[in-house]
Amino acid sequence: MEMRSEQDLQSPAEVARHLGMSRSNVYHLATVGSLPSIKFGKAVRFDPKDVERFIQEHRRVKGKAA
Repeated sequence: MEMRSEQDLQSPAEVARHLGMSRSNVYHLATVGSLPSIKFGKAVRFDPKDVERFIQEHRRVKGKAA
């Protein structure tokens, strides 16, 4: 298992900017399990690889889901 430091992880605000959506939407996606997250007490962080996987899974090609 690859060890990641907290510096490698993204905050909800960083993910929201990257995805072009609100932080509350990012929290919602994490809560329902659509976007994997890591929780440290009250702090929520995201692995950039999970964010990129989320983007790829939701990519549409010619009006169809990939």
